[in-house]
Amino acid sequence: MGRRTLLTILKVAISLLLLAWLLHRIGIDALRGQLSAARPDWLLLGTAAFAVSNLIGSLQWYQLLRAQDSRLSFFQVLGYYHVGLFFNNFLIGYIGGDAFRVYDVRKESGDFSGAFAAVFLDRFIGFFTMTSLALFFALLMLRDSSSKAVLYTVIIVLLGWILALLVLFRERIARKISWLIKLFIPRILHEKVREIYYDINRFRHQPKRLAAVFTTSVAVQSLRVLTHYFTARAFGVKIDPAFFFIFIPIIALISSLPISLGGIGVREQSGVTLFGQLGVPTESVFAFEFLAYVICILTALPGGIVFALRRSGSEKGGPT
Repeated sequence: MGRRTLLTILKVAISLLLLAWLLHRIGIDALRGQLSAARPDWLLLGTAAFAVSNLIGSLQWYQLLRAQDSRLSFFQVLGYYHVGLFFNNFLIGYIGGDAFRVYDVRKESGDFSGAFAAVFLDRFIGFFTMTSLALFFALLMLRDSSSKAVLYTVIIVLLGWILALLVLFRERIARKISWLIKLFIPRILHEKVREIYYDINRFRHQPKRLAAVFTTSVAVQSLRVLTHYFTARAFGVKIDPAFFFIFIPIIALISSLPISLGGIGVREQSGVTLFGQLGVPTESVFAFEFLAYVICILTALPGGIVFALRRSGSEKGGPT
């Protein structure tokens, strides 16, 4: 059994153990009672918010691809984006589906480094925006002790993103630390990483387009945070929406770490830890975070359909 297989088994085991531990704490009957009492109108609102965020997210990625003179139509990008979303739900961490996006764009353009750069920047801007929103609302809620507890963490994470942004767009800074990066990258990949870096770096010459992408990202991430808020309301959880803008980005960042299957278990445990500070019952947090994940899967199903139809066409000798 190879090392990669063992790591995958370990990550699946982490997800299952976390879920089992939470279910043991909550009790199946309590969780069943929560789910049966969920209000469908709030769940539909959460589903609509996430579906719209996916459409706008496709536009965000399309803007980045257009900056590279991509000839892909918006509807092609929309399809590729949803394929990536679909596989993000089932692969390790949140970024497994991004490999499908890179593959699809490279297949159309023949440019791997450009495809990788656009997907990387799309993901990076999303994380940067989430953290910025968390800091903004944490500062607004400084009067609350629970927001103070996470404020320093958010500041440290945001400073990390700012440093990364400077490295990406300031070549002089990147050169100074290039020796450090080379320590962790095989020599055979040095030239390819260099190509990817310059494909990312050239976006600095398009400040208006970058500003438009960041603005779009604020809309995308806000709708995704609101999806969790609407889902929580379905279970009768009534707390200030600002806490969702503080906690959900942290949960998303933790869940994106490659330590579980699609963030399963890690997402719910992180939610219980954070929202528990506000007195939200464990069973309620588990229920609304789990259903938020179900909504994520449902709204990504078009990507699964696109992928299945494409595979079917390929097997019949048609276009892939």
